[in-house]
Formats: sequence, C-alpha cells, structure tokens
Amino acid sequence: MISKPVYLKPNVIVEPLFNQWYAWSYLIPPATASLYVANSHLKILESFIAAPQVHLDALKNPAMRGGPFINYDESRLDEIKTLWEKTKDNLALLLQLERAIKDLENLLKEEATGYSLEPLYQKVPEALKGYVELVYDVQNNPSIRLIEGLLYKSQYYNSALQTVALSLGNIDQRSFVLSTPRLPDDNTLHLNLSFADKRLDKLVQMREKPQAYQDILELLEIQPQNEPLFASLLTETPPPSQSKYQENDVRVRYFGHACILIETKDISILCDPLISYQFSDQSLDGIPRYSYADLPPTIDYALITHNHQDHVMFETLLQLRYKIKNVIVPKSNKGVLIDPSLKLILQQIGFANVREVDELEVIDIPEGEIVSLPVLGEHGDLNIAAKTAYLIQVKNRSILCAADSNNIEPQLYKHLSNLVKRLDILFVGMECEGAPFTWAYGSLLTQSIPRKIAQTRRLDGSDSYKAIKLINQLNPQQVYIYAMGQEPWLTFITSIQYTPDSKPILESNRVIEYCQSQNIIGKRLFGSQEIILESSSETAINVNFSVSHPEPKPSLNQPENYQPISEFLSQLNQLDIKIFAENDRIRCNAPKGALTSDIKAQLKERKPEIIQYLNSQNQQKITLDYLKAEATLDESIFPQTQVISWNQPHNILLTGATGFLGSFLLNQLLLKTEANIYCLVRGEQPETIENRLKNVLKSASLWDDSFKARIIPIQGDLSKPLLGLSSEKFQQLADEIDVIYHNGAWVHHASPYSLLKSTNVLGTQEILRFACQSHPKPVHFISTVSVFNFNEFSQVKVIREQDDLESGEVPNGGYAQSKWVAEKLVKIAAQRGLPTYIYRVGPISGSSQTGFFNTNDFLYRLMLGYIELGSAPQGEMLLDIIPVDYVSEAIVHLSQKPELIGGAFHLIHPQPVSSNLLFEQLGLMGYSIQRIPYERWYSRLLEIAKGSPGHALYPLVSLFSSTSSQKAKEKSMNLKFDCKNTIEGLAETSITCPPIDANLLKTYISQLIQKANFQQA
Repeated sequence: MISKPVYLKPNVIVEPLFNQWYAWSYLIPPATASLYVANSHLKILESFIAAPQVHLDALKNPAMRGGPFINYDESRLDEIKTLWEKTKDNLALLLQLERAIKDLENLLKEEATGYSLEPLYQKVPEALKGYVELVYDVQNNPSIRLIEGLLYKSQYYNSALQTVALSLGNIDQRSFVLSTPRLPDDNTLHLNLSFADKRLDKLVQMREKPQAYQDILELLEIQPQNEPLFASLLTETPPPSQSKYQENDVRVRYFGHACILIETKDISILCDPLISYQFSDQSLDGIPRYSYADLPPTIDYALITHNHQDHVMFETLLQLRYKIKNVIVPKSNKGVLIDPSLKLILQQIGFANVREVDELEVIDIPEGEIVSLPVLGEHGDLNIAAKTAYLIQVKNRSILCAADSNNIEPQLYKHLSNLVKRLDILFVGMECEGAPFTWAYGSLLTQSIPRKIAQTRRLDGSDSYKAIKLINQLNPQQVYIYAMGQEPWLTFITSIQYTPDSKPILESNRVIEYCQSQNIIGKRLFGSQEIILESSSETAINVNFSVSHPEPKPSLNQPENYQPISEFLSQLNQLDIKIFAENDRIRCNAPKGALTSDIKAQLKERKPEIIQYLNSQNQQKITLDYLKAEATLDESIFPQTQVISWNQPHNILLTGATGFLGSFLLNQLLLKTEANIYCLVRGEQPETIENRLKNVLKSASLWDDSFKARIIPIQGDLSKPLLGLSSEKFQQLADEIDVIYHNGAWVHHASPYSLLKSTNVLGTQEILRFACQSHPKPVHFISTVSVFNFNEFSQVKVIREQDDLESGEVPNGGYAQSKWVAEKLVKIAAQRGLPTYIYRVGPISGSSQTGFFNTNDFLYRLMLGYIELGSAPQGEMLLDIIPVDYVSEAIVHLSQKPELIGGAFHLIHPQPVSSNLLFEQLGLMGYSIQRIPYERWYSRLLEIAKGSPGHALYPLVSLFSSTSSQKAKEKSMNLKFDCKNTIEGLAETSITCPPIDANLLKTYISQLIQKANFQQA
C-alpha cells in the first residue's frame, strides 16, 4: 500500500479516445463524427481486414505515414475485426445519421431548383427531421444548416464512446493517430472517463499537486487487476515547482509547432497549445524542449487559430483545462457541416469559459489587448470561417501569431498594415507543400472530387515569395518561421518528416536569408526557443483596435511623463478619493485634506478624459459567464496540509479594521478573544496606522486603553501581490497568524467592476494565498447579500444560505459583482481543503446602543438628505437594516464554532418593516417630510447636483435614476433571505437582532442630528 501522497509521472501519456480512435475536434459534433466513422474509420478497418500485409508494406515508405494504413501486424487482425463489428453495432445511430446527411444532400441537388424549399421538409430523412434548416445562398445554391446545439442534446451524441488511455512514454514515436486505432495492450490503462468528466482534471493536476493514493484509486474506480499498472504511472517524487514569470519584460517561449507562450508578470497567453512530455532521458534525441513542467500555474488565455487536429489538440487541452481561465476561438459559419462551432465543441468536452471572436474583434488584457486578424488559405478554398491570426499587444510590444496564413491576396495584409503600424515579432507558418484538401476533409464531402482538382487545392501555408511579401507589408523587427510540424513529438499527429531538400525547408531558408539581408532577425524554430522583449516605455503606435472602451489617448501636447488615466484614478483610490461620472460632470468623494491643489488642477484639466474613461468602463457589458470566467483561483493556492489547529487563536489577521464594520469587529475580537489582532491597513506608517485605529475606535465609543498592546498595525495593500508585503514579511506573518477575518474591500457602488477588481477580487485571492501559506488558516469572509439578484420573472421567493450564486442574475453594480467573484474564489479554496466561513451581510445601520453611524453610509446620508431637503419620494420600501453591533457580535460568535466550518450565514434583519415607519418617527421628532412624486423629488436632486456639493445627498446623485422603478420596490418587498444557519448558530446565546421600532429609529435620528449640527458648527 502506498502511504505517501503521489504525483503523476511527467512522462505519462494521456490520449483521449473516441471509440478507440484518437479523438480530435471533428469527432465531437454528431454530424461530422458520423461522416468520419463511416467514410474513414470503417473503410480503414475494412481495408486492413481484407489485406493487412498491404498496410505493413505501405508503412515501410515514410511518405505513406499519413495515409490510411493501420500500424499493426497480422497478429492483431481479430481485434481489428472485433472493433469493426463493435463500431457497426454501437455506432449504428451515427451511421444512420451519416446516411441521412448524404440522402438529404442528394435530395437538394435533385429537387431544390430555386423555388421554395418548404415542400422539401416533408422529404427530409427521419433521422434529420427537426435538426436542420434548408436554405439557399444568394446564388440560389441549396444547402443544409445544422442546428448544432440541438444535435448535442440528441441521441446521436454519446459521451460513453469517449475514454482516456494512459501509458508511460520514453520516446516520441507513436503510430499516426488518424489511421491507427488504439487497441488494448499490457502497458496501457484505459479509463472510462468522458472528456467532460472533472475527475480527469483531478488526475492530470497530479503532475504538480499530489493526491492520496487511495483517494485517487477510488475516485477513478481503478479495478484491482489494473492497480499495478496504475501504480506504475505514479511517483512520490515531487516535480519542480511551477513559477509565474515575475519580470517587467515580455517573455515569449516556443514549445514546438505553433505553440507559443507569451508572459508578463500580470498575464499568460498560450497560443495553439501542443505540449511535449518530459521523458526521463531527454538526451535520447538531443532536442531541447519545454514540457508541461515549464508552464505557469495559470493560463489566462488559450488561443486557438483554426480547427485542424494539430491546432485544436485535445490531448494537450484536456490536460490544461484545470489551469486555463479562458479559451478564445474563431467564429465559424453557423450550422455549416464542414465548419462546426469550436465553441460548442469545447463546451461539450468540459470547457466553461469559451469565447468566439470575429475578425478584428478585441479582447482587453492588462496593459494591452488581443486582436483577431483575418487570414486566408490553408483550407483548400472551402468556405471555413473558423480561422484567425492573433495580434497580441502587451506592454507596448506587439506579437503576431499568424499560424498557417497563406498570403494568397497581398492586398489583405496591405489593409492590415495600415492598422498594425509596428510589429515586434511575426510568427508565420511555411508548410507550403501541404496535402490535398481531401486528405483532411474528404470524409465530409458527400460528392466525390476528381483527383486532379483536389491536387490544386491544398492545405498549405505561404511559400518564400508570399512570406517575403508579408514581411515587407508588416515590417516586423523579428521573424520566426514555425508551425512546420518538424519536432519528433509531432509526427504522430502531423505525419510530417522533412529532408534537407523538402520544399518547406528550402523555401523557409530563402526567407531567413532575406531577413538577414534586411537586418531583420530571422530564424526557423525547432524544439524550443525563448525570446525576451524588454518592456517599452514609449507610447504604442499601433492603432487601438478596441471599439468598446478604449483608454483615452493623450493629446499631442501632453508631456513625456503623461500618466494613463487608469493609473491616475488608481492613485486617487489609494488616497480614498472616489471619482464617478454623471453625464458631462464628475463627482468626487474625498477625506478632508486629501484633495490637494495639484489633484484639483489635474481633475479640472483632465475632466473630459476622466468622463470618457469612466463612462466606457460603466458601459462594459458584464455577464454571468464573464463573472464565472473571472472566478478562477490561482492553482498554486491550496493547503499544503490538512492539519488545522482549532485551539484558541494567539494571533488574528483582520482586514478593513478602519472601516465601519471593521472597527466593531476589531472591538469584538479584542473582547471575545485573548489574541493579538494584526490589522492590515493601506499606505501609512505603522505609527500612523496605530493612531488611526485608536481614533476610529474612540469615535465609536469602543476604545479601551488595555487594547493598545494587542493591536498590531501592518502596513499593506489588498490590491497588490502578497498584500503589498515583502516576501519575507509575508512568510513571517503567515507563520504567526492562526485565523483570518477578511472584511476589507473597496466599497463604492457607483464604480465599475473593472475598477474594484484589484482590491476586492485579487485582494481576496492574496488573502487565500496567505491562508494557505505555511499552515492552513481558517478564513472568515465578509460578503454581502447583494451577490444575489433575481429578476421579476424569477420564481425565487426565498434565498437560502446554501443557494448557488449562479442560480441568480448578474449582481447589480460593480461592488456586488466584485464580491460575487470574490466569494466564488473563497468557495474554490474551500473545495481544495481550506476551512472557510462566509457571512453575507445586509444593509448595516448604526449601533443600537449609541446610534453611532457610518457618516458615508447610504442610509445615513439619505435620512439626513431627506431632512435637509424637507421631502422624500412617495412609495413604500422594505426597511431591513441591521445594527452594526449585532452584526459584529454575531460574526465573532459564529466564527468560534468549528462545527460550522464551510457554512454561509445571512446577517439580515429577521423582521423588516415598512419605510413608512421611518417617516412617522421623523415627524414625531419634529421633522416633517413632504412625500412627493419621485419625478419631482429627482428634479430637486438634480438642483443639488448642480450647485450644492456640501449637501448630504450630493454623493448619492449618481445612484438614482430619472424614473422610479416600481418593480424594484415590489421585489424588495417580496424577496426574502433565509437566516436558518445564523439563527441556529446563535441559539442559546443572548445575541439577538434589535427590532426596528420607534426606540431604535429615535436613537439613530438623535445621533444623526447631533452629529450633523456638530459638523455644521
């Protein structure tokens, strides 16, 4: 019995199979799979059964390696016969579908003559009824449009045909996968895992993250007779740790074929993933290579250029799925048989975050963008849209991965050269010989193509003439010829074996010679290559392709040290200066003294830029899929051990201690524990932080001199890596801290998600990293009930604490969206074994004892604003405020109960009341508030916005719309939050939520008026 945690050996080959054939993208959609099974697999099997020796003789000629010949000898004949019989039986439905497609194509050829196609629907073969649309193009040529998504839901899609074969590899040689099925042997373990099965992620993740042997044995349901073989695939030896690139430059690495990794310290992009295995003796072929061990812990974007088997490499993609955040694919022709949707294919095999891009569509990334550029060629003149090149612009450097682009129409690149003004690196494929297009697509053609025609339409890239033309048009600083299929670890998928006299070698030599004559760095890549592009401080001169929310460009008379507007606003955020836009105005909330004369001057001078930037950020469409894609926790974050101490903590880390709830949490932790409280506070010296914390507690009447020795200030920043600490300080603190209360966040309801992400999302990720460092530390995460949002059509009436965040709509506003993503990260960490608690807090009000209120709170300002204005909008809302002293006391009590680990707790008032009660109490206290129609009240609000920056309602103007939403009012009255976990956790204690009654409201209003009068005086 293996007792220690085990890893997957680096040379374990993981082959995805479909009915024992190597799986690639066209074997996933039912329509294309049916045609390949009928016209390729069965025919190859039948050919071998009839004459196995012919296959063996043919494969003695290297030129025939990519032909339809099975690489087994006659001893496997019976197994081939069995596979042939099994295919006809088990795939009978697919074969029926293939016949129906051919019959329908023939029907259209014979009877679709330009007249209405409606009568032909009656003649559609039964197997295709309801799965196709019959259409004409503008030339009256008839064709079929497949309803692809529906076919995946039909009887024709059967994931049970998918399996995974595991074996140990010590050399690169494998039989050509498109012609040789994978028969069982003593050295290969076949697992009945469909490609979407998450257990596959768990298995391949073991290359870097160990698992208990018995756990993985049970998870994969390994049978006893297969256990010795499975054990041979595992090792107790840890692999080298995967490190993230941390330098300020751009690092580019070539992994072989068309696989390019582009990294900065903020992002990693992998184009056309195809990774070699790490063999025990890499000196066998003497070729330096990168392997899975050389990849970063997380891949932010995987880019696919086109839908060929050597570019959509399932074997690699499935092994990287757990670390890929987003997959980008070119958009196909909807429903066209020969051009299936790559997005649907990848989603079907378990990829959640797949995005299709059109030509010249832009994806914004940190300090740059990814642009999809149109390409021609390499598809035999077939009408296939799913092909693109990618221009990656990052840190003012630009890299074009052109894959197999064939410059058959130079005018296209002339047009593009007007947009791409500077190019640092051009990667271009020159496999210019290419096979006839029928080699790859012949099985999909329902009509035969004469050989002499097929020979003229090839799957080829640019020759030297076209490549040099392309170089002259784009003027790159460096040219690298790639995607040649030369590496020995590619021959099983490409069948390519070059000689010095092969046309692609001779043609690419000419391009290299030309580059050298023009003082351009030029090289044909082979094996591996690393290129460093130094980060450029000069302004990028490429046209910004983005049309959705571009960064405003500086005017020509800007100084050389011009600061991008995003950086300027970020610096203001560091000073707690909040900026938001409303139409053609900017609003500002700032602490006293924070707005220096220099900042005021910059705000005035750069007002148009600020408005343009903030409006464009607010207009960015945030979808649930987008937020799900954002919720990806760094794979390096997981507890190193499951041993957790539940003793009374000696040292506690608290974030957000200077905030309103944070100060009350700090007070409760000091009262209810004997621990030292380390308070992480941004941007000040420890002595200043200490005074600030003391003053915050004093202002709320919470200070006691005995607290001083136990409050330890830590200067840090949630928005920065390692919490803004040095690596030494981060480690030292991680060794000392026993438990974490993560309350810190940038709370600004008018700011977009993009502005809040660094603090609220990435800050939470750094907290989770800290929690896993050294020893596991329980994390108590303060969230908000606003992470849940349901529209008026939803049947949901009660939101329970255990409900899935994805069950609702996109949360309203950037703040709630950022907390949604952060909470998902916490849940991912919990799934990895970190002890976590989540507290979703409702609208917090002042202390029930003293009436002390957060003066920046929405309700505080709203009440004071109603009094100052003398009016409020008509209508009734739900008043479900919860006193801050109750919230803090409840959280600290719940957090001290180990049996509640993994729970979520709603802290919302169990007995909300009507907002009318507030106005009644104001009236009883002498403040008569006139209730007027919302539109009239909003007009008064606009008058405040124009000329009364000191008014209590001024900072809230942007949060109100011009029209009242009755639906929102109804939803607030009807939607309830269940608090079962909280109520049970507080049972048998004296901690209860004070009722919202006249006494509580009187306490609040008295304190509010007293404070307002004091501030006015």
